[in-house]
Amino acid sequence: MVDIITHGAQKMVDQTSEDEGHDGMELSMTSESAEKVKQVVTASVLAALSIAVAPVASFVPRIPGWGIALFDPVSIFWVIAFLLGGYWVGIVSVFSGTFGLFLYDPTAIGPVFKLLATLPMILVPWFGVRRLGNEVGGETLSKPRFYATLMILAFILRLAIMVPVNLMYGAIALPFLTVEFILGYAIILNAFQSMWDALIPFIIVHKTDIFKSFGMW
Repeated sequence: MVDIITHGAQKMVDQTSEDEGHDGMELSMTSESAEKVKQVVTASVLAALSIAVAPVASFVPRIPGWGIALFDPVSIFWVIAFLLGGYWVGIVSVFSGTFGLFLYDPTAIGPVFKLLATLPMILVPWFGVRRLGNEVGGETLSKPRFYATLMILAFILRLAIMVPVNLMYGAIALPFLTVEFILGYAIILNAFQSMWDALIPFIIVHKTDIFKSFGMW
């Protein structure tokens, strides 16, 4: 004979467990959606800021004969996006900002150069966190020595990309410049900008409570 009370209670327990499972799935999906929105907003805002400050660079003193500033704040916002949100947020911010810079430079030369120079400053530390870090997450980059090591490697890769690019561009567009001049200033320029790209975002994100409050990876 079936115990109606026990059977009914079991059905209620099963139903409760099923409801809790559905609620858990819904909460998980809601959390993931909210996180994705947060990532999109962060990438968009920092890309917009990088575009907005682009005209500021026009007031920075330029290298004679080369026309390039030793400080350009544009890429700093892209690295901040990466430090806060990880690879996806950083890359979206970089490419969105690059396309936005076409408004100021229709030839696309400046934005493309900025894109090529900044990518190593994101890809190398991201790869380092995944392969070398004790934990796969942005908190790993808060360690100054680890962060500095990865950024030095990023700078080396940046030079490996940008020195040949600058030499080719100089030979085509600025034939009056010597190879020594282009080589020397390409190294100096990228050294200074790499320092700003690494140091300023690190101070803003990891030497304050910003990552603890808004970090996403």
